[in-house]
Amino acid sequence: MKRHLLLLLSLLICQLGFSQNYDVIETELQEVLNQKGDDMISVNIILKSEININNLRNNVKNIDDIKAYREALVGELKSFSEQSQEDIMSLLKAGEASGDVKDINPHWLSNMITCTASKNYIYLLSEHFDVKILGYNEVQFLLWNEKAKEVEPQRGMTQNIKHVYADRAWAEGYTGKGVLVGVIDTGVNFHKDLEKNLWDGGEEYPNHGYNTFENSHDITDGYNHGTHCAGTICGDGTSGTQTGIAPDATIMCIKVMDNGGGGNANSVCSGIEFAIEHGADILNMSLGFPNASMSTREALRQTYENALEAKVAIVTAVGNDGMLSLTYPVPNSVRVPGGCPPPWIHPDQQANAGGLSACIAVGAVNYYNNVADFSSKGPFTWQTSSYEDYPYLPGRKIGLIRPDVCAPGVGITSCSNKNSSGYENMDGTSQATPCVTGVICLMLEKKPYLTPAQICEALETTATKLSETKSNETGSGCVNAMLALKEIENYEDITGINDNYNVNINFYPNPVNDRLYIETQTLTQTIEIYDIYGRLQDYKTTRLQGSVAIDVENLKSGIYFVKISTEEGDIVKRIIKQ
Repeated sequence: MKRHLLLLLSLLICQLGFSQNYDVIETELQEVLNQKGDDMISVNIILKSEININNLRNNVKNIDDIKAYREALVGELKSFSEQSQEDIMSLLKAGEASGDVKDINPHWLSNMITCTASKNYIYLLSEHFDVKILGYNEVQFLLWNEKAKEVEPQRGMTQNIKHVYADRAWAEGYTGKGVLVGVIDTGVNFHKDLEKNLWDGGEEYPNHGYNTFENSHDITDGYNHGTHCAGTICGDGTSGTQTGIAPDATIMCIKVMDNGGGGNANSVCSGIEFAIEHGADILNMSLGFPNASMSTREALRQTYENALEAKVAIVTAVGNDGMLSLTYPVPNSVRVPGGCPPPWIHPDQQANAGGLSACIAVGAVNYYNNVADFSSKGPFTWQTSSYEDYPYLPGRKIGLIRPDVCAPGVGITSCSNKNSSGYENMDGTSQATPCVTGVICLMLEKKPYLTPAQICEALETTATKLSETKSNETGSGCVNAMLALKEIENYEDITGINDNYNVNINFYPNPVNDRLYIETQTLTQTIEIYDIYGRLQDYKTTRLQGSVAIDVENLKSGIYFVKISTEEGDIVKRIIKQ
């Protein structure tokens, strides 16, 4: 009966315009197909259809409240995915009825569907006209062998808090209050230092989060990782040691790995989707895929790019493979998604700029601000992917500089998963990453409307410099909470949440070479151009209504902000000068 159904489906595929294309089956998946008998295989189906970003932005541009904006954007992304996936979902449902498909999970931050399918049905799916990549949804070890050592309470604050000047931010009244962090990890165990900081998920999510690896409410940390990361973000010191950079922040516990540290692209992407859909302001990702397949890279890059559209930064570890240069040589030392692009392009990256995403990548240093030997080192490249940006060629193309910033990651004391009042000491970029996340919580308490680009810019331009230029060891330097908080005081003058203004102004081309064209139906009074540090580069007074050309030939290559003052208010646009 099953053979007859497959034959009928094959005939239907031909009638719908499908064409045989086994090239979409990724090498890793093809190897599994060659080895497996009749076993069903978990696959990620990445579709070719992509949402029109300009239309997406236009549909939400007039929403001023950040929470309402994110809800509307999530709705737009879900609607697009549902419509674009309708045809192949019908095919999957037919396979489910025949027993050839199960565990169907459609995604919306990336246009991807995960399912478990028979070998014959996978070949059938490869013939669909809208399938871009069929990849193996492999469970991989996403962590590192970070050794934990039990330590006694020290009756004070941990050294990393002082090292990044978070204690001085507390003195100014900023402790992360009102900021919701999605901790995407191995789960979070009950700890007295975290008890007051847990997200209230209501009756639907009674355990303060969700398990996307098992699709359950069990968020128990059986690996001793997520609890430690959560403690670095917001451990309040109830049991004796103050471990949290932002002790009043709230954490949403999202378990995307099993108790052995194993996870896959489906569970990680689902975890990010859950966090954003349920209102997280920022995400912490102390994990990474080693030698990530192309389908995993594509899925996570698209997920991170759409997270950027939602104005949610994802603070991500670059990895602990710095001493494994033979196993993970440059440009593969940095793990995915730590190799995703930042939301803000540093001037040192302008020589080889590319696309943007929500990723703020973090490396580790010790308390002498020396790079930790285990911290993975850039550059990274996307030149062999469909994005084809950040090419790397030693001596000629610099690739993507990774990390963006660094933080203490050696000898970090935080909450233990074994004892509800205990502490453990660990080393890793996994420990540096939540330190940066905590700093961002302080920033978001001060200014909840900060965009990922603004956050990244403030962190990088105020970090304690550890090299002359942004480096592939320590990025722009070690984060400084107090200077970052001071820096964002001035951001209102040159940046906005999402260009969410009622003033209708069009800029083109962008990127621009010599002349920037501006069109508006609103009477414009002044035009100002600022560099990334907020310094005025050009100023014009004009009574513009219609179209005007602005000469920008004398501007150096880089990122600028154009601020236009009108009778209806100000509008700021970001441009790139080539």
